[in-house]
Amino acid sequence: MTRKARAIRVALIVATVLAVIAVPILLATSSLRFAINAGGLYEYGFDEYNISLRTGIPREELSRIGVEIRDYFNDDSELIDIDAEIYGEVQPLFTEREIIHMKDVKGLIHGVYMWQWITLGYLTASLAAYAWLRRKDALPGAVRMGFWGGVATLLIIGALGLGSVVGFEALFLKFHQLSFANDFWKLNPRIHNLVAMFPEPFFRDATLFVALMAIGQALLLVSVGLGYRLSRRFAVEGERAAESGP
Repeated sequence: MTRKARAIRVALIVATVLAVIAVPILLATSSLRFAINAGGLYEYGFDEYNISLRTGIPREELSRIGVEIRDYFNDDSELIDIDAEIYGEVQPLFTEREIIHMKDVKGLIHGVYMWQWITLGYLTASLAAYAWLRRKDALPGAVRMGFWGGVATLLIIGALGLGSVVGFEALFLKFHQLSFANDFWKLNPRIHNLVAMFPEPFFRDATLFVALMAIGQALLLVSVGLGYRLSRRFAVEGERAAESGP
């Protein structure tokens, strides 16, 4: 093997390992992005946890607020500004503390969006480079990346899922402590509408929704990988049988 061939082989191995790492990140960030913008998930939470009764905000107002929150997460405005009817009186929905926290949340969400694009771009570039350098082995290589990336995703979600079952509240607290540089996330549902509208059980359900989405995508990648391996095995056995003759 020449030095150039060895260098290409090492580069492909490194690229494949990084691709396997990128797949769980892409699946997680894509699932998160979908959940963040899924109106049905907000509507489910409003109904499941009787948010209108808890907050004094009419049900149709909650739907409008959900739309404005999603718009805020995706636009260029720095601070969220929503007025709402609360117990029959139109007033600002959030206090200054909640507004600052929502700014921090928006920054976190845009970080999720950024990592989605980074991993998608890397995987696309890796597959293109693999196809150019290893033309005959491009499809098997892509399938292997997807298969092991799917396996890695399932293992990571399994570990996190076990932790959530043991103590979701502790993980939820740790997430806030690690994700935010201030304590504006410490809100009281009796005086802050943000946590009254989106209580902790809602985030538990939303986390399950995201996990199930990522699991479904990972299982698809693993299934494609297994199916490809089986089809190749049957094809090889068929060729051998044909060569051996009757």
